[in-house]
Amino acid sequence: MSSQIHQLSGLKFTKSSPLAPEDAAAHARNVSTSLENMLEHLEPKQSSDNEKAKDAYEECLQLQEYLSSQLQTLTGSNCADDIQGSLDILTRAIVSYEMVHAAAEGDWEAIDMSIPSL
Repeated sequence: MSSQIHQLSGLKFTKSSPLAPEDAAAHARNVSTSLENMLEHLEPKQSSDNEKAKDAYEECLQLQEYLSSQLQTLTGSNCADDIQGSLDILTRAIVSYEMVHAAAEGDWEAIDMSIPSL
């Protein structure tokens, strides 16, 4: 199993030679930004059918899992702060995709969250 090659974010790594957390964090920021940019330019119905958006979403999920596991081993370092920042960005992109996807399927509706004036 340790020689099995996994595909993560377009980069190959093995259990015995994992992807460097710093590289994964940098790639996570790029992928999540790309996903959010795609979502801004697509209608909800288009986003659920768009293969690039789906691939970016899946990649974000994989990176989130990988970086979360790496963060547990790196607490208290500058790298941990960088990974946490990347995880925050990934989470925002993942939630954005899921909200747009749910809206396209009619499972979600906009709620006015404005605060009424006094």
